[in-house]
Amino acid sequence: MFRFTPLAMALCLMMAGAAHAQDAAVQAQPVALAQAGNVAVPPVQATEGLIEKATTADAMAGGAAQSYEDWVASFEEQFGQTIGTAQGGRVYYSGMATISGDSAADPHYGSQLALAYERAMFDMQADYILQNYGRLKAKTVRTLFEDQSSNKDAFDPVEIQKAAEAGGGRLEALLDKALVLVDKKLDNALVEEGVPAEDIQKMSVEQKKNLFKDNLNKQILKSAYQNMQGLVPVRTRIFPVEENGKKSMAVAVIAVQSEKTRQFARDIARKRPTLVKGNPKSPKEILPADQKGYLNEVGLRFTYDQAGRPMLLAYGRTSVPMEPDWSASRAIRAKQNAQGIAQSMAEANIVEFMNTNVQVSSSADVGVVSEDWAKQITQIENGKPGEVQQIKEQIRETTQKFFKSGTANAAGDLRGTTILKRWDVKDDNGVVHVGTVVGWTYGQLENANAIDAQARGASAQSGAVKGSASDQARTSKAINSKDDF
Repeated sequence: MFRFTPLAMALCLMMAGAAHAQDAAVQAQPVALAQAGNVAVPPVQATEGLIEKATTADAMAGGAAQSYEDWVASFEEQFGQTIGTAQGGRVYYSGMATISGDSAADPHYGSQLALAYERAMFDMQADYILQNYGRLKAKTVRTLFEDQSSNKDAFDPVEIQKAAEAGGGRLEALLDKALVLVDKKLDNALVEEGVPAEDIQKMSVEQKKNLFKDNLNKQILKSAYQNMQGLVPVRTRIFPVEENGKKSMAVAVIAVQSEKTRQFARDIARKRPTLVKGNPKSPKEILPADQKGYLNEVGLRFTYDQAGRPMLLAYGRTSVPMEPDWSASRAIRAKQNAQGIAQSMAEANIVEFMNTNVQVSSSADVGVVSEDWAKQITQIENGKPGEVQQIKEQIRETTQKFFKSGTANAAGDLRGTTILKRWDVKDDNGVVHVGTVVGWTYGQLENANAIDAQARGASAQSGAVKGSASDQARTSKAINSKDDF
């Protein structure tokens, strides 16, 4: 049984109406408590086949064996559109990120899932704007050198001999000054410890000569800045992955950006009515049927209320690492605090939908180093050269470095949002998951505007805007058809 806060009455008003009298199953939902709602519901368009196709359960047991690539391919087949290509004013994107922990039995597993979702969404946005709005600079350096001289292995001993005979000042000029200073400090410390001074005056002088060099280095720099307004997930999936003989859990996301979602994002950012309309949906189609169903949900959803007006649902979640010695009150407080974190995460998802600016840069540095060196090491004892050792050294290295960083900034008002559900569930591995479902609806916006008008003593305007842990594969409830976007 869902328990709603008083603010959720706006959603109740919105979801009552004609469907209340037609659907007994919906009538049992808490959202239908507002029996006085008189919202006019437009006729449902004939898209039942598409909705049924999009909401087919593809999830739990079967999903565990389905790879990320197969999951994306299945979505492309269902929606008839390739990821990353524009068609009908819509573009779909996909992304995946693994959790930071190694086990689904980690007490922080719920938090790791939420953060993996955030990484997948950010990487998806970053890849998109780099591909479509990025600027690239590339620099390649090629170096080729070879010494085939007859005296290529010979080192001039005169310089070191003269430097040693000239004493410390001349030797210091020849050697690295910083190294000499370090040696002096070390010498003084050893003398203070009673080590004989003649034993400390030993040092090695290295001479190097490059005989061969065949190097290539390529640097690639990319940067971009762009607005990602109206990006919303269509499907999310939580599933096990295996690589390098080890397992982890991953979160995969398929998101869409369309003319409808961008327009709705602009409208709610300005708190104005929208001309975007869609297929009305009942509460039964939108929210999970039971408590454990919330374990399948993470992130944002775009759908329509029973009046066909667009709305957002944000599933914020985290976990509570319960300590065995906690009292009941301490455990309850920990859950409440975690639900506050989940609420903030959900609200952030809604604001980021309204307007997010993403700045990202990446660099790749690849190359090959192939060099031959001749070395001569001369031992200096009490200022005089001693034993000489010659060494040949080959360097064969491949360089490969990657760096990526970015920032996403979003800001917006929370008016129009309401808490629809707070939940907590212990999964099969004993991890305590908690979450908060936050919605943005025109019904709640109207309600908030009316309350604000009353507070100001003004009447509301009639035209106001309306481990051995089990790897649990999970797929979000599919509530969208392609016509929704």
